[in-house]
Amino acid sequence: MNDRSNADARPDHGEIGGSQMTIALPFSASPLDTFLRFLPDSVRALVEQPLRRPSLPLTLAWSETVQSYRRSLLGPLWITLNLLIFTFSMTLVYGALFSVPTMEYAGFLTCGMIVWFWVLALLNEVGNTFINYGHFVKNTPIDKAILIWATVYKQVIVLGHHLIAYAGLVAFGLIDLTFYTLLAIPAFIILFLMSVPITAVMAIHFPRFRDLSRLITSFMLVLLMVTPIFWHPSMLKGWRRLIIDFNPIYYMVELVRSPLLGKPIEPVVALAALGMTLVFWAIGAFAYRRYGKYVVFWL
Repeated sequence: MNDRSNADARPDHGEIGGSQMTIALPFSASPLDTFLRFLPDSVRALVEQPLRRPSLPLTLAWSETVQSYRRSLLGPLWITLNLLIFTFSMTLVYGALFSVPTMEYAGFLTCGMIVWFWVLALLNEVGNTFINYGHFVKNTPIDKAILIWATVYKQVIVLGHHLIAYAGLVAFGLIDLTFYTLLAIPAFIILFLMSVPITAVMAIHFPRFRDLSRLITSFMLVLLMVTPIFWHPSMLKGWRRLIIDFNPIYYMVELVRSPLLGKPIEPVVALAALGMTLVFWAIGAFAYRRYGKYVVFWL
């Protein structure tokens, strides 16, 4: 009798028509899943696996860097030495030609070349991503987006070695650190985000059109000379200013160079960089989703 009374006193847990209904509470999604849910399918294909397995592209990038300098005396420090030799030589010549104080020109040129080496890799080196990782593409089911991110991470490692030269200039008082120097952090993040879709486009088209790398190489010197890296943007006046205004590489360089020199980023430069990032992601995500699956046949 007591058992019967206790059973009747228990609250109803969804018992309808003599059968017990169980309601499962949904588990909260992880922040990454929530973030990916709001992305378009084309963008998600380019970011999901690299974000879920971040250690894999990082490991590939580090291994590729170490392998490139295996059995060399200085190892990856050759990257830093290359920048120092180049900027020292160019400062002696162009600093005198432009009548700019040597100390000031050394900082200006070094910060510009740090970004230029990144841009140079985007235009020439990253296109060989799937060619360099061809054994992975052909023989493993690895997501090709991981290889794209690994290539961009490699450029981050190279950037770290270039920043050693920048730290030396700061230590010798050639560059003053200010509050605006902190803007270099978001500037590098934007440059990184911009590089992922560019790498995707280049990595897809280089195996398909093998002459593309040679064509770009032919124009590299021209792009270097028309981009204000050796010379200050204020030197161009009148209609020649269009060479800067319609040069996307200028905005990439200036976005990072200004805070490295302790100066604020011009609003037009920041807006142009953000706009280019959105455009590059639209193009890169579409190209990867549409043509990425054909890469294995082009290798």
